[in-house]
Amino acid sequence: MKPQFKWALAAAAVLLLGFVSLQQTGALWRSDANNGTAGTITAGTLDISAGLDGFKSFDMDKLALDDANAGDSVQKALPVINSGNVTMSYKLNSVAVTGQTPLMLRVAVVPNVDACTETGNAGTQLYQGPMQTAFTNARNVAAGTTEVLCLRATITDDAQPGQQASAAFTFGAESVARA
Repeated sequence: MKPQFKWALAAAAVLLLGFVSLQQTGALWRSDANNGTAGTITAGTLDISAGLDGFKSFDMDKLALDDANAGDSVQKALPVINSGNVTMSYKLNSVAVTGQTPLMLRVAVVPNVDACTETGNAGTQLYQGPMQTAFTNARNVAAGTTEVLCLRATITDDAQPGQQASAAFTFGAESVARA
């Protein structure tokens, strides 16, 4: 018998033995239990919206700086509307930044759109740091209510003339089980 064939045969035997062993112990991974109480399944509608009047899209054009210098910033309110009938949990998952301009981001919760003024540290801060690493922890919004975020983009002091950047924000939401 050729040496390569012996190795292939030995390897096949080890794989077969491993597969048979997993098949034989599969029952050890199962467990059933019944506590005798019935559960309740409740269906609801989860509907997250950004912007006013429950629209699904939000114009972020005003969160832009044209002909700006290092240190310049812009702030914009982002209403997060739960237009469903169950409490939702939402969060900023990530921000994808393309381009060379180094940007910082501040995310805060404010009581209403008007509280997100053009300047200042309005609201309760949820995140402050580099825009490309931005995220927030999950926040609950009751059915039929709105929470307003105040987003501030700032060009860092080490930005160079002629640099540009753009950002895409990704949010996630899920329903929160009713108690």
